[in-house]
Amino acid sequence: MSAYSAEKVEELVKAHCEIVDFGDESGAVGDEWVKRAEQRLGLVLPASYKWFLRRYAGGEIGGEEIYSLYGMDFDTVNGGDIVHQHLIGLRNGLVDDQSLVVSETDFGEVFFFDFSTYKDGECSIKVRIPSGESLHYAGSFYEFLCKRILAHV
Repeated sequence: MSAYSAEKVEELVKAHCEIVDFGDESGAVGDEWVKRAEQRLGLVLPASYKWFLRRYAGGEIGGEEIYSLYGMDFDTVNGGDIVHQHLIGLRNGLVDDQSLVVSETDFGEVFFFDFSTYKDGECSIKVRIPSGESLHYAGSFYEFLCKRILAHV
């Protein structure tokens, strides 16, 4: 069993509220927006990411936005809507259809779901470092959240 879970994320969020600024269920988009996003992306979002969307709606860790769903038209929304960001990335040749960016840092690190590893409702997250090299970062979105919180402690 993985050390990373929804419970572990919640524990770290509570313990480190000075660096974690997440929303809550009241701001979450409904399942219909998740389905719209999946249809537009042509991908089934990882279960751990869908949990994050339902539980926290979105937010930041250490000032770094975790892309979410804004519940607005994907072509006209601004900001960190994950579908909007993906469409821009595709248009500009920054990502391919198997790489879905979920966060970027001021240091030039780009964290993305690697859908070529999708299995049993989850996929790993890689980080593209400024040199352009992509490295394994986390086995699930739960692990990603835990590692990003702990990186700022």
